[in-house]
This record gives sequence, structure tokens and C-alpha cells, in this order.
Amino acid sequence: MARSDLRFDRSPVTLEHHSARGRVLRNASEFTRGSQLIGHQFFMFMAGARVPLLIWLACFIAVYWIMLYSVMGEHEIQLCAWRIWSAISGWMEFDAMKLMNIVLSDDALRQVPIGYIPLVPDVQVAWAKAVRALFGALCAATLFALPVIWWFISLAQGRGSSILEERHERGAMLVSRDILLADVMAHNEREFVKSAAQLFPGKSAQQVIALPLTERIKTGLHHPYSLAGIPYPYGLEASHTILVGTTGAGKTTQLRNVVAEVRARGGSAVIFDLTGAFIEAFYDERTDIILNPGDARCPSWSLFDECSTQAEFTAAAQALVPHDGGGSDPFWVLAARMLFVQMCLKLTQHGQTTNRALAENLMTADLKRVHRILQDTTADPITAPEAARMAESIRAVFNTNAEALMCLPEDGEIFSIREWVRREKKEGSLLFVSARHVDLPLYKALLTLWLDLSVNTLMTLPRTRSLRTWYLFDELGALHRLPAIENGLQTARGFGGAIVLGLHSIARLQAVYGREGAENLTSLARTKLILATADRKTAETCAEFIGNREVRQMDEAYSYGYNNLRDASTLTPKKEIAPLVIPDDITNLPALHGFVKFPDGFPAARVVLQFKDYPQVALGFEPRTDATLSGKPARAASKLAKVLLGGEDDDEGEAGGREAQDKASYKAGKLPGDQLEDSSNAAGEDARQAAARRTSAVAAALELVNDVKPGEPGPDMKPAGVEGDEAVLIASQNEATREVSRQGVDADQQPEAGKAPGAKPGLAAHGAQSQRDPRFEATAKDLATAYGVDGDHIEDDGMEIE
Repeated sequence: MARSDLRFDRSPVTLEHHSARGRVLRNASEFTRGSQLIGHQFFMFMAGARVPLLIWLACFIAVYWIMLYSVMGEHEIQLCAWRIWSAISGWMEFDAMKLMNIVLSDDALRQVPIGYIPLVPDVQVAWAKAVRALFGALCAATLFALPVIWWFISLAQGRGSSILEERHERGAMLVSRDILLADVMAHNEREFVKSAAQLFPGKSAQQVIALPLTERIKTGLHHPYSLAGIPYPYGLEASHTILVGTTGAGKTTQLRNVVAEVRARGGSAVIFDLTGAFIEAFYDERTDIILNPGDARCPSWSLFDECSTQAEFTAAAQALVPHDGGGSDPFWVLAARMLFVQMCLKLTQHGQTTNRALAENLMTADLKRVHRILQDTTADPITAPEAARMAESIRAVFNTNAEALMCLPEDGEIFSIREWVRREKKEGSLLFVSARHVDLPLYKALLTLWLDLSVNTLMTLPRTRSLRTWYLFDELGALHRLPAIENGLQTARGFGGAIVLGLHSIARLQAVYGREGAENLTSLARTKLILATADRKTAETCAEFIGNREVRQMDEAYSYGYNNLRDASTLTPKKEIAPLVIPDDITNLPALHGFVKFPDGFPAARVVLQFKDYPQVALGFEPRTDATLSGKPARAASKLAKVLLGGEDDDEGEAGGREAQDKASYKAGKLPGDQLEDSSNAAGEDARQAAARRTSAVAAALELVNDVKPGEPGPDMKPAGVEGDEAVLIASQNEATREVSRQGVDADQQPEAGKAPGAKPGLAAHGAQSQRDPRFEATAKDLATAYGVDGDHIEDDGMEIE
């Protein structure tokens, strides 16, 4: 016979620790102890069993007495008594011939020997009646006594059982799944009838249920979603949910069930998908969006399509440049955020609302140029060249987090998270924010920004009681700190948002949000689904989620001795506060087993998730192959834009980044390549080739600069709030940057036969025919100085390299 599963069969298990040594000495042997207990239990049982016997005896006597007086006369009763006395005399061997005076039925007095009384006919008739009455009384007494005896036995058993039962005084409760399901269903039915009466006046609840589901949802009638196979209490999805469980415990299984319900009802959801499991099961290219910088299906996205005011840029900065771990934000984080916000405002003012413009003007630009752009702003002091080390450290903090902005696609359909959340979306539209684990270190800040924007945008919509959008985070700890989550858990309910947080451990959440922040998040998500956890601290926290109760219990104790008077059983009541679930219950849960706890006073229950295998409908990840994934904007374009914006100062004493140092080395008569050449001829050759490449880049850039028509802004450059030379300057910068990027001018590429990379036949002629403005004629000397090469090696046409 196969052995049953020890986890569920509830069979007793004897635990003997491997380190136990010796035996415990007892005053009495097992036999003595057992016999005393058996004897005590027997006498206790007999004392209790005596009561049913007395009840039956009392019923018998009462019935027999009534029957005797009902069927027999007074003389017949006396004759039966003489009959009994005769039997006793014979048993005691008295004189059988002794005469006795008996009264017969006709009142005649007759003397009869005592041994012959049973032979008297009148005595025989009376005795027959008495015997029949006896049997009748036995039957009647049994019939009357059995119900009373059954009642007494039941009363005794119930009393004996109830006296030892735990009595719930106050606190949380833990019930079976069926009890919780019945309670929630009854509650939802009452609330559904109330809502249907308000939204569909004149129709009964049955008539409303008969309507199509989509029609009911469009009218605002709420239909609860399910959690672990149990419907949410009516309208409590927006109280937010937290799922806690280790890998393989069942979090993704439950989240996919929620997504399936959202899709079936035509709802919308924002899903953080770190594994691609949700994209594989639910992605539909007709309605859904994938935001993943490394995925070929990712649309073109720009921060400037989401933010336009200082407050919006500040909120975005908090997500893009996070401070994980709780506590106050350090200076470097706050300064990096200020630098980012002020640069975005400047770019917006000048119409440069692209990710490339942000990268070229802040992330890769020379520090002096950044300072000139941010003059007269709050970021002016922290970008001053006099404090170059501090400024570079601040920018390094920003670049570390914002590097993913340089990896976003620039082609394709433009997508805005703000517009997606605000507009009337297609039925069942899902927004997947995804990345592979290997890409997470690079994209983490950008993913955090996207999710933060989606939550913040929801809270700008009109208030509503209807459920608008689900926010599902399969692993919240994988992201940076999300400021919008902390606010969204408090206020998103009023705007139609329902947030579901998935966690592996509380420790990971505390690492990102700090101890107080983690406690705040877990307390605001009022619905809890607790699955198996791997660490005890998380299990202890989850046990606290389920709750404690004050309980009254009875302890039963036995005492025995040589004298039966010392045998006793005692019952002692006591009260204590005990957890409904201990941490070891949670750490030892099987996969897909757990506890669910709804808010609003509903008890907790143990549940079992039902696994459902969703077929794969799409690839979880389609890699991009275009060059923008390198994370490097066109270096020539970036440097060219720097020159166009106003050139360099000639003060060697100011620190302005690596290019300023190269410039100083050049003026000192020694290029960086010369230093390498001193140590190795091969290295010197590489240095000369690098210098040649920089010279080629200058030549191409010179031709393009002189080819730009003054005052003609490019499509990505729409000056706003600038006039005169400054507007023309910015327009020229943008046009030149775009041209250099198109022609593939890169200082790292090897030039061919002395020609500039990307140069085409007829470029010089083309430049000669274009309109030139003497105000913006960039000489070879100027560009060579900016690039750290010898301007004397460049011919006038900018194409021949010596």
C-alpha cells in the first residue's frame, strides 16, 4: 500500500532529536501510571453512567406504579403481595402449612396454607396481570427514558468538548477556504444588488445579470476580480494587493490569472515583466505596447513627451535619479536631479525636446558648455568650472542612472505613457515594461521612470470609483525606489487604480525603500496573499500580516495516588495572545499553497492556487540590432555642437573636462599621442592615426558648418523664447549635428586615404555653392583648437590632410 503524503495526512509524528542522550528517570513505571489512569477513568466513567441508569429506573417505577393501579384492584395488588410473600417463605424454608388469611376478589376471607397461596385461582389471575404490567412498564420506561438518556449523554459530551475548546476573545480570525468564500459571496451579492438598483433603475438583479458583461462594465457596474480563486470583496481591488513568496511559490501564476481577467473584460494594465512570461502569454501587437530599450518592438519614446513643467521634470528626476535605502536624499542625488531638471527646462525653452539633445548637451558635453547653458539658473553654482571636480561628480551621478536614455530607439511610431494612460484605450490594452535580467543594471533607472510616470499620470485624471487601470509589479525589489508607488498606494484608489506588488522578501524591499518605507508600502497594500517564503524574517512579517488573536484555553491535568481519594482531574482556564500562523507554517508551505487576507474585517483563510498553463502567443524578447544600442551618441556631432554654442575659453587654469586638458597639452607643444609615442613606436603610430582621425573629423565638420544656412532650424530644433543670433546659432548647431550623424562621422573610425569619414565626392563643390554667413564661418584653426590638433595641417578647403 502506497504511503500517504506526510504533509497532508495529519498522522502523528514522534520527534526524537539526534542529540538526545540517556533516559529520563520516572518515579512510577509505565504500567503503574497506566493502571492508575485506567482505574481513575473507569470510576469516573461509572460515576457518569449511573445517571442514565437512575433516569431509566425512575421512569420504570413511575410507569409500573401507574399501570398497576390502572389494571388491578386493591385486593389484586394484595394477592400479588401474598404471592411474593409465599415465594420468600418457601425460599427461606418456613413452614409451608402455616395458615394465612387472605381476602379474595369477592371480599371473602379464606385461610390458605402459605405454601399453597400461588395455587389460588384469584392469586394466579392477579399475578398474571402484574406480570403483564411489568413487561409493559419495562417497555414504556425504556421508550420514555431513551430520549432523556440520549439528551443527557449529548449534553455531557458537548460540555466535555466545549470546556476544552479554545474560545476566541478578540483579534484576527483564520477560517477554511469554503467559509471565507461563502462569506465573501454573500457580501458581494448584497452589494451588487445595491449597485444594480442605482445604475439600472427599474430592473431586477436577475435582469441586470442577463445583460452582456461589457455593457454592465461600461455603465460602471463593478464585477469583482478573483484572488486565489476567491472573489475580492466588492470594490476592494483598489485597496491594493501584495503578494509575498519565494521563487516558484506561485506569484506569477496568480498575476497571470489577473491579467487574463483584465484581458477578458477589456480592461487595461501596466505590467512590469522581468522574465517575459506575461509578454509570451498575453502580448497582442494590435493593442499592446512593449517598453524595453533592447526590444525591437519598443516604440520611440522621449521624456519631453511626458513632461513640460518644472514640477513634472522634478517628479521624473526623482525616479530617474533615485536614492535607494530610505532616509534623506544625499547632496549628490539632489544636485544631479537639479542639474537634470534645469537642463530639461532649458532644452524645452529652446525647442530641443529630444533624448539626443539631452545626451549631447548634458551627458557628453564639456563642462564649460554645460555651465554656459545653465547660467542664471539654480544649477549655475554646481556646474561652475571653478568647482570642476564637484560638477563632474554630480554629472557622473546623473549619467550613471540616465545612461539608458542613450539606448532608446529614435525611429518608429512615437509613444507617450501620459497619453496612453489618459486617452480612451483599445479594449484590453496592456503596457508591458520589460527587460531581461542581463539588461537590468543598464535599464533599471529607465524602467523605474516609466512605471513612475504611469502611476503619476493616473493621479492627474478626474476622480472616479470605477476601476481604470491595474498596475502589476512581478518583482518590485528589482526596480529603484518608485516615489509614485508610495503616493499611489495612498491615493490611486480615488482615481481608479489598483496596484499589485510582488515581493520575494521583505529584506529586498527594505534595501530599496528603507525599513520605514517598506513598512509603509506593506501596510498600504491591505490585501495580502502569503505564499511560501525562504527566509524566516519574511515569514515573521507575513505571520504578522495574518494577525494575532486573544484566546482562552483550558489545561487538563491528572493526579493519582494509592488511595482513590487522591485521584482527580483538574481543568485550569488561561488567556493568551497567540499568532494565527507561526513563521514555520509559512516557510514550510508547499508550492501554490498559501494564506489570503482581505481587508474590512474578513477573516484569513488557507488557499491553494490552481496552476494554468497559458500558451505562448509571442516571443518574450526580440533583440534590437541597430547601432543605437551602443549607448554612444555621435561624438563628432556632440563636439561640433559644443563649438557652435560659443567655443572654448583660452584660460588654461580652468578645468573643463578631458577636451580642455587635451587643448592645454596641445598648447604646451605635446599631444596625448606624443606621450604614447615616447614609450613605444607602435603606440606612437596609433597616436598619429588618432590625431589624423580627429583632423579628418574637423575637416568634415568645417565643411558642414559653412554649408548651414543661417536662421534655418532643423526639424528637431524649434527655438522657443530665443531671438537674433542665439536662435540662428542653435538652429545651426542642430542642423550640423544631424548632418554629421547621417554621414557617420565618428572620430573612432579609420579614415580612408586621408579623406574624412563619411565624405562624399563633390562635398567641397557642394559647400562652395551653399549660402555662407560670415558671422558663422568656423575656421579650421578654431575647430582644430577645439579638437586638440594642429590647425596648420588642414588645407583651406577642409578636405586635404597632410
